[in-house]
Amino acid sequence: MGTSAAASAAAPASAPRSVEALRDVARDVLATALDGARTVALVNFPNHGNPGDPAIWLGTRALLAELGVRVRYRSAWWDTDPRALRRAVGDAPVLLNGGGNLGDLYAGQQGTRMRVLRELRHNPVLQLPQSVHFRDPANAAAMADVVAAHGGFRLLVREHASVTRAREQLGVEPALSPDHALGLGRLARTVPVTRPVLWLARRPGDPEHVPYDEPGPEDADVTRVEWMEGIAAAQAGWDRAGRWMLRVNGAVAHRWRAGDDGVRWARPAHAVVARTYDPLGRRWVRHGLDLLSGSRVVVTDKLHGHLLCAMLGIPHVVLDNAYGKVSATVETWTHALPGVHLAADGRGALATARRLLTEEAG
Repeated sequence: MGTSAAASAAAPASAPRSVEALRDVARDVLATALDGARTVALVNFPNHGNPGDPAIWLGTRALLAELGVRVRYRSAWWDTDPRALRRAVGDAPVLLNGGGNLGDLYAGQQGTRMRVLRELRHNPVLQLPQSVHFRDPANAAAMADVVAAHGGFRLLVREHASVTRAREQLGVEPALSPDHALGLGRLARTVPVTRPVLWLARRPGDPEHVPYDEPGPEDADVTRVEWMEGIAAAQAGWDRAGRWMLRVNGAVAHRWRAGDDGVRWARPAHAVVARTYDPLGRRWVRHGLDLLSGSRVVVTDKLHGHLLCAMLGIPHVVLDNAYGKVSATVETWTHALPGVHLAADGRGALATARRLLTEEAG
């Protein structure tokens, strides 16, 4: 892997019209970016209740498996150990999990990205499909300096807007790729339908929140949720193995973050913790699939609310997030998929959702 673009920063001439076609594009872009590598490290596992990020991780794992690429080192954002990584993969590429955290909104994931670039100068680093957003130009300039000093960084981005930001702010020529959650392919509903409309949207205080007009008490056919609400209840319903893995991760993370003494204690446990990532990811994704699957129609301003609905075949209405990554992804990749509808405001989204209910009933 060198420093040139992994593939042309242009979406297909005609938008893919199926989840399977988008998955094929993601696989092919990844194969080009890997440039023949057969062994990799995969960093930045997201152990949290937003199912989009674990879906990205699991989709990446599925794409790598299809390409015959072995992942010989895995870590979360908090337990990446450059020395252990080098022992496991040598000079092989380091893959950074995709998502929407390349920028200065989410310090933990960005901090790990910067650390990998600073401390693993002899490993090519491939950032899997991301959205790029910096609020502070100084933070973008700092990353551009680290990228230039590393010399072996490649970047995949999810939409045209991030192509422009990567070029102008980071000095990088990126490649366009669909989000890696699509690596999971088409999905089946996990629970029976029990509600007419699910309104899945960010709450005030979320850095990506937009204050849309939202359903009120009079909108009795609408259920209002956020991914991260109800997490404790969801965990309580997990099987014994899932609850044990969550406790192990929590205990090791606590010791790791305690400083040098904690890291020395926790480092030997990393091999055990790493084996829990995929099973935990599957449980987090199932939490999201259950929420969506129980709904006839969904309204969402979350990118993976949109993508998972498309993968499940659920009619849905898409609102944008604060910096435009949702609409940019729809424009670049997903606008031609069945069941995808756009809205500019909350009342318009609700009107479209009710129209879809009527059409479905008819």
